[in-house]
Amino acid sequence: MPSRSTYIYVAAFALLLFWAYFVQADTRRVDGYSMLPTLEGGDLVVIQNVPLSQIQLHDIIVYNGLCSVSGQSVIHRVIDITSSGLITKGDNNPDSDQYLHEIANGPITQACLEGKVVFVIPYVELLAYEIDQYNLPQWFNYIPSIIILVIVMLSIIGDEEEEKDSRKEAKDSPPSK
Repeated sequence: MPSRSTYIYVAAFALLLFWAYFVQADTRRVDGYSMLPTLEGGDLVVIQNVPLSQIQLHDIIVYNGLCSVSGQSVIHRVIDITSSGLITKGDNNPDSDQYLHEIANGPITQACLEGKVVFVIPYVELLAYEIDQYNLPQWFNYIPSIIILVIVMLSIIGDEEEEKDSRKEAKDSPPSK
């Protein structure tokens, strides 16, 4: 029988998935090296849509192609908050995104802000990459998370069973003299 902590862990993870899917949250796959060591390629980030006024220094945000030079979404950290918007930088980059307009066209404004990163699931998107290749619905991206959760649960349950067996053996064996 699984322990109470196993049930709590499973319930918390299920609530997180429910919250991420149904409560104004979205996910993005991390590509590239600009956020190393905090984020790595293949990580799945859960982002929540928040107003610019709720962003704080050092938050990791996602901004869209309106502000990025490449026209792609960017996941970077807020390093300064100015009256004209947010100044961002990849943790592994030497300069801000706005420096010489190499990554961002200017400070990040509300029109560009997609959201704030609220949770990271490491490496899970490497599995979900295949799902994207077939243009399946976005909720399919949660399947790798569920698979990992099941593996973790089975591992925890297996460890608990081994511990029970070893306690039973120790109890049943005669005391040594």
